[in-house]
Amino acid sequence: MNAVTELLKRKTIFHCKRRGHAEGTRDFEVVHTLADPAPHYYIPEWATPSLKPIYERWNGFKLFQPSHDVDEGFKFFSLFEIVDQLDMLEETFTDNLDAYKEGTKFDDLEEWLNGLIPIAEIMCSGDKYVLDTFHKNENGECPILFLDHEYYYGGSCDPEITARIAENAVELIEDVINNPLQHIASHWLGGNRKQQWYPESITIV
Repeated sequence: MNAVTELLKRKTIFHCKRRGHAEGTRDFEVVHTLADPAPHYYIPEWATPSLKPIYERWNGFKLFQPSHDVDEGFKFFSLFEIVDQLDMLEETFTDNLDAYKEGTKFDDLEEWLNGLIPIAEIMCSGDKYVLDTFHKNENGECPILFLDHEYYYGGSCDPEITARIAENAVELIEDVINNPLQHIASHWLGGNRKQQWYPESITIV
């Protein structure tokens, strides 16, 4: 993952405007946090060819956090976190299955839902990036879908309306690095919880 390695060598700055309690501007020098490699024996069978080298190097990471004190940015789940994420998605899908069925003509809906594996998220948003194992290709890769929280919490959820973000994990991460403002929350709260900071632009030097 040369793109991640190169990102760590550079300084990234979010240029933000403040709304809410008082207006103003502020620059945030973002931080990136990478975990240690996953144990080889722990890498699951569902890990695609593009995912395995990532886990072998980093068992999860956070990119484009505004600061260490602000829990925002893009998060690539560790394999341990994915277990919990799967449980949460399964519970949500079960609770909302009847609503999903009313809004779709897709015959294999339950099988498709059971094959979605959350691998990343926009932190503090509820929006997930999921591996669509139902549509695995001949090379063993699975497309990555963007699961909007407004859809899967009581709304509609099927392959026809779920955005296809990337064809593999490397493609997703490269897009996050090249277009970070599209993969983080639209704003975050300042220290006194009354200040809302909205990133307007970004500089990478």
